[in-house]
Amino acid sequence: MRRASAAAAAVLAAAALACKRAPPPRSYAVSIKNFAVQPATLVVSMGDTVVWTNGDFVPHTATARDSAWDSKSIDANGTYRWVARAPGKHTYICVFHPNMQGTIDVR
Repeated sequence: MRRASAAAAAVLAAAALACKRAPPPRSYAVSIKNFAVQPATLVVSMGDTVVWTNGDFVPHTATARDSAWDSKSIDANGTYRWVARAPGKHTYICVFHPNMQGTIDVR
């Protein structure tokens, strides 16, 4: 009887863990200002959204070094949204100003 109770408890515990919901996706802001991105490194979860806002007077991009995604031109006061769908460290640059760099670490 004890074995059956222990087994049932283990099954219930495993089911409870499996049913546990992942936290809802979050949104993170990256500011483009003075020809730099802030924060330069950001840690997010799968499904989260990153929003770049260009506070400079010239256009910029947020372009993955591996070409997985590209914002195209983000005009002054414009924004670009990207949803984290693949785990890993995703480095990006501004193609107009390659010294502008950042990293999105998706966990």
